[in-house]
Amino acid sequence: MTPYVIVKQYNPQPDDIPVYAQPGFLFNEGVHLRQQEGGFHLITALNQVTRQAEARCAFFTRAEQAISPGAAPFGSVEFTNALPEAVLDGLVQTIQTTAQESGLRTLRLVNYPHCYAPEQANRLADTLLAQGFRLIGADQNQFLPVGTDAFERTIDSSERRRLMKCRRAGLRFSQWERPAIADVVAFLQTTRQHQGYRLTIQPERLTRLLATFPDQFPVFVVWDGDTIAALTVAVRVRADILYNFLPASHPDYRTFSPMVMLTDGLFAYCQCHQIRLLDLGISVDNDRRPKLSLMRFKRNLGAQSSVKLVFEKTL
Repeated sequence: MTPYVIVKQYNPQPDDIPVYAQPGFLFNEGVHLRQQEGGFHLITALNQVTRQAEARCAFFTRAEQAISPGAAPFGSVEFTNALPEAVLDGLVQTIQTTAQESGLRTLRLVNYPHCYAPEQANRLADTLLAQGFRLIGADQNQFLPVGTDAFERTIDSSERRRLMKCRRAGLRFSQWERPAIADVVAFLQTTRQHQGYRLTIQPERLTRLLATFPDQFPVFVVWDGDTIAALTVAVRVRADILYNFLPASHPDYRTFSPMVMLTDGLFAYCQCHQIRLLDLGISVDNDRRPKLSLMRFKRNLGAQSSVKLVFEKTL
């Protein structure tokens, strides 16, 4: 059997973190972990033959709680499909003992959507439940599998009409290669306020992410001449996954529904860049209750549903 060792590190520098054995999630990379507000414990399962990590989990401290992630859509335990079950068990146990030794009372793990890595997500859920974790949250995450068909061929006829209306009006989609970050943030703040929603990320933090990770946080826009009709900040979560993170449309363009054109452009972008999955995120209101109208809109765009789980354990 391949020998593994569990490695524990606190707030390591990126160069000291074991290389992950396959393309992994951005939110678990050292460069992203180090800007998630505070120091973190990193637990990895190191393959002693390849000297690469085949499992990893970083958790942060909030009051008396250990939580993964510190500031990202998800964290939890990421691992390769070939990782032995015993090693996964040992890694999860080490996460708990490390949190206990730090004087923390609870441990919360926010998992990635099942559609990102279905086999690993199911294995991880089984492992956590077997070790005494409780399921405390289950959001419906919606996504578009990216195939070779054109987006407009797979969507509801009503959304297709809206897409045609945008095209006839001369609206156009493009990636904003060097976005004016202040304008992006201001547009998102203004449109959210108009809709009665708060921005789910602090403006200062969003500004820092856009400046620090321009390639991983691309900005896409539907333009009407020089006017922004709709915009989104996306995240290249992994080489084959694009997350539609912060979509927003200008209230003056409500009758055009430019979000359909924005999604059409994102879908085409994915096709051109070998991205197999376009994540449309969860659909909740300010109180995290399901927003049925938004879920219905995404279904009209051909979206499928995938669960996103949150686990917690009292230590």
